[in-house]
Amino acid sequence: MFLHKLDWQRNVIDVKVNHRDEAPRVNQPVLSAMTTRQDWCTVQLYSPAVVRVDGTYHMWYVGNPMATRVDNLSLGYAESVDGLVWNEHENNPILTPADLPFGASWQTPRVLFDEARGLFRMWFVSGGVENDDEGAPTLRRQFAGYAESEDGLSWKIHPEPVYPSGRGPCVLIEEEGGYTMWMNSAPEPDDEFARLAANIFRFSSSDGLEWTRDPDPVVTAGGPTRSNVYPFVFKDRGDYTMWYTCAVEGGHCELYSSTSSDGVTWTHHRDEPSFPATRNPDDFDGRYTSTPCVLDDGDRYLLYYSARDPGNLYGAGDGTLKVDRMGIYRHIGVAVCEKAQ
Repeated sequence: MFLHKLDWQRNVIDVKVNHRDEAPRVNQPVLSAMTTRQDWCTVQLYSPAVVRVDGTYHMWYVGNPMATRVDNLSLGYAESVDGLVWNEHENNPILTPADLPFGASWQTPRVLFDEARGLFRMWFVSGGVENDDEGAPTLRRQFAGYAESEDGLSWKIHPEPVYPSGRGPCVLIEEEGGYTMWMNSAPEPDDEFARLAANIFRFSSSDGLEWTRDPDPVVTAGGPTRSNVYPFVFKDRGDYTMWYTCAVEGGHCELYSSTSSDGVTWTHHRDEPSFPATRNPDDFDGRYTSTPCVLDDGDRYLLYYSARDPGNLYGAGDGTLKVDRMGIYRHIGVAVCEKAQ
């Protein structure tokens, strides 16, 4: 069944802001850099990866306390008993850039639970900027990596990248054996970052470590969309739905979708977004909806996503007030779609 037309509703969450006894607030993020009490993610907080195992919901996400557009993102962890109200782990961040064997920053984690092996398995991206002899930036590299864990907290990180060009890996373990991944990748190794962000490729692997990329991308930017990034693929009864983030007019990013019967040939639904930004200046997701992660949760689907509000100001780690005119990834939201009875 294709799921791109699901009627997502932003969740109304009865939570207390900053744990104070205040009236419940409607349509607030489940985690936010603006309300967290943890000092490692007070500027950026985004890119959720969520799985449910034995009734517990697990989330991994990235953040930093210093500034936007810097390569120093760490990895955090949170748990929930209902998928809606989340508790940040007391020992966050669980992984920092110092734990990386390559690259300079944790980005776009995707986690699945391998029941056959009893392991959490994570594919992620780490990168950095290459400079010329005079120190000027010349090329932004993005490497796909892999790690695994028994408890979701202590991770064994594969020492080498598993692919030299990537962003937003999404991996499925196939019933007949092997692995399939969809991920942004640059058509040529030295392409600029914009080319990576415009193309989503399909990859295959026998072990989840050695990957072969199809010769042509399955999704490319076009029509009203200026980029296609952070793919998330959901397989239901043999049909595939892919959600991804697209930059559109007016400085917004929104979730669009494509559908496929085989995971190779896709129909793109670009007439309207599947889950748009609200465009409301008072909403935490008024500017961006991004980095989708969809969970089949029994009688409902849950859509976790990163969000940018319309604000441009933030308090930097050096104590100054700074401006990011493109906005700041500082919220994680959730939307709910009840399954038809």
